Amino acid sequence: MQGYEQIREAWDEEFARNREIHGERIRCRAGCSDCCHQLFQITEIEAAEIIRGVASMPETKRGRLQAASRVYLERRRALVAARGEPEAWGSLPPPGSRLACPALEGGVCTIYEHRPLICRKFGIPLWNPDRPGRVYACELNFREGDEIEDGELIQIHTELHEAWKVVQRGYNESGGYRDAEPYTVARAIQESLTGGVVP
Repeated sequence: MQGYEQIREAWDEEFARNREIHGERIRCRAGCSDCCHQLFQITEIEAAEIIRGVASMPETKRGRLQAASRVYLERRRALVAARGEPEAWGSLPPPGSRLACPALEGGVCTIYEHRPLICRKFGIPLWNPDRPGRVYACELNFREGDEIEDGELIQIHTELHEAWKVVQRGYNESGGYRDAEPYTVARAIQESLTGGVVP
């Protein structure tokens, strides 16, 4: 988990660096929750952090999160089933699928301190060395075709990408738990009831 914590901090620093570079173009703030309606998956390492975080919350708050996550999981299963096949690791949701994250309450993330990596970096220009053909960015902050002037982006994102692979490889080699079913924020919230995955 120490390696994961370092990567989380590094992405937080990278987000702050991008705010300095791009200024008002990055409008991410409390109340802007477009990215919180995307369907995505998380790793067991990220799930374990959410499980720990939710388990430490006051009972009332935890109960609200767990109730919201139950509803979310039912709706997500229905959305994915519309495609006619169960959700698998790495699979993409049906086009146009949107569903509010169960941790979203009044436009604010209630697990913000424990949020996964995608939630920490979405909004800024992102470059993935495994898909080097383009830079990805939130459409509310950057329009298709906008020029991104940042001489450090590729190097920093490559280093962070590789560091995350090292952490995941270490998790696998140490016998870390791997589940056949994909993890989501909602599933991690539910598993905070039983302890869930522990790297």
